[in-house]
Amino acid sequence: MTTTDTERISDFVLGAIRDMLNMPLPDTTSPDTPLGAGGLELESLSYVELSVHIEREFGIQFSDEAVDGFATATLGELVSDIRTRTAEADADTDTDTDTGTPRPSAESAEAAPAGVPSLFDVKRLLALSQIIPVADPESIADDEPVVLDSLTLVWFQYQLNEQHGIELDIDHAAVDELTSVTAIHAYLRDALTAPTEAVGR
Repeated sequence: MTTTDTERISDFVLGAIRDMLNMPLPDTTSPDTPLGAGGLELESLSYVELSVHIEREFGIQFSDEAVDGFATATLGELVSDIRTRTAEADADTDTDTDTGTPRPSAESAEAAPAGVPSLFDVKRLLALSQIIPVADPESIADDEPVVLDSLTLVWFQYQLNEQHGIELDIDHAAVDELTSVTAIHAYLRDALTAPTEAVGR
């Protein structure tokens, strides 16, 4: 990749972090600035949110372990990692180059058809929405109970649109059935694979 590519990645990452923090970054921010303690002071949930933005922008995927590694990485190391993953994705003929959609990981390929959030994606959305208020979505059990009301439902739909570009009007009559992580995942899978239901941006 060229210097221009590196600058574009760096600008995107900085912009995403700035938007997440909703404040200007320190003037001293440099490639050597840690993402976590002693630097930009991001926390576990912020790493998850940042990874989602990066995955959507560059058509790559981070494993859970890679996202955990953000805690000890510098800004420059993250940019370098994105460069490497992007180059590998460009060279991989299995990537859908027409749509820019990254291939699902092996563990989620069967559970999540194309365009449908995986079970772990649902956990991340629930954590980001603070419906299940945990810092690490991986700690959420597949059968974790979920309580949705009119307010949390709106917030979940907002995060679904914001993080995955999916506009979905969840039927309020179905809310009583969405009582666990797996139930929500199954609902999304059915709704997003039905020909007349949700529409992704």
